[in-house]
Amino acid sequence: MNLPKTDNRQQTTDNRVRSYRDLIVYQKAKILALGLIHFYSNKKLGWTDKYLVDQLIRATSSIGANLAEGYGRLYKLDYRRFVSISRGSSYEVEYWIDLIVEVRPQDKSFLLKIIGPSDEISKMLTGLMKSLGRQSV
Repeated sequence: MNLPKTDNRQQTTDNRVRSYRDLIVYQKAKILALGLIHFYSNKKLGWTDKYLVDQLIRATSSIGANLAEGYGRLYKLDYRRFVSISRGSSYEVEYWIDLIVEVRPQDKSFLLKIIGPSDEISKMLTGLMKSLGRQSV
C-alpha cells in the first residue's frame, strides 16, 4: 500500500508534544484509516462484506480517535488507558483483516500490505504506554 509520508511533527524545538496531532503514531493511524476508506469507498459490497469492511474501518479509525480522546483527558492514567484501548483496536484491525481475506480473496494483496503498518502502530502504542507508565501522575 502506498501510504503518504508521515508528518514528523512529534519533535518540537523543546521536544514536547503540543497536541495529539504531533504524535507520529496518530499520524500513521490516520493515514491507515484514510487508506482503507479510500480503497473501499467505490466498491460494491454485499451485506456481509459491507459489515466486515465497516468493522475494519471502525477499528482502524478508533486507533486515532482514542489517542485524541485520551490526550484530552485531565490525568495521565486516563490518557494511558486510552492509549491501551488504541492498542487493542490495532490488534482488532488484524482480526478483521484475517476475516476479510477469507471472505474477499480479491482484496488479499491490498489487505496484507496493511498488516505491516498496523503492527508498527501497535509497537509504537506499546512504547507510548510504557513511557506514560514511567511518568508521574
